[in-house]
Amino acid sequence: MADSQTPVRPRPGGRTERVRQAVARAVLELYREGDGGFGVTEVAERSGVHRATVYRRWPTRALLLREALTLYTSHLSLPDTGSLGRDLRLLAGQLAVIFSDPLVVAMNGAIASGSDPELSDAAVEHWTPLFGEISRTLERAAERGETSAAVDPGLLGYLLVSPLLVQTVLLHVAPSPRFVRQLADAVTVAVSAMTARTTAPAAVRSSGPSRPLAVVNRRSTGHGPDPV
Repeated sequence: MADSQTPVRPRPGGRTERVRQAVARAVLELYREGDGGFGVTEVAERSGVHRATVYRRWPTRALLLREALTLYTSHLSLPDTGSLGRDLRLLAGQLAVIFSDPLVVAMNGAIASGSDPELSDAAVEHWTPLFGEISRTLERAAERGETSAAVDPGLLGYLLVSPLLVQTVLLHVAPSPRFVRQLADAVTVAVSAMTARTTAPAAVRSSGPSRPLAVVNRRSTGHGPDPV
């Protein structure tokens, strides 16, 4: 399949979409400002959306948090170019843009700290299926014969996301294009190495490191190694 992309989850347009984005953005902004204890009233005031509308559609803080999480991954698309290396470069680039947004950095910091159990629960609920969809990139590569089906597809999300979170949340650095390319290429090489290992003959996989010939000769004959 040539350079097509599969949307992770389509979203409606029009006024409804604008309201959802305004509410989700308000939640992210409040987190960025350190106001993690917000409620429906604060979000309504910040977003400019009528309080009754917010109460009707997002009656709990948990629902507001889920909407915010959905906003910043709503434009994530799963590349399907027919090449694992190209797919991973495109996917890593999208994830880097998402995680570099200052509003997203603030929310991810709160998730990492564990200071907001309600947010942590919402994050698990949101990211679990999303990681499953990201793993489809590796599954498609296995279907094409690029990788082995024995390589756990779930590793892909962890290998790509973890370094990006370290840079943005812990080091407060926006990943450079060079870093993102090298990250994608490193993951591609790692998956290729795992594929080679899982498809190698059993005798090759189980054999340990060979001993130097001189040592073998000395132990088997009782004499030292022959002069070089």
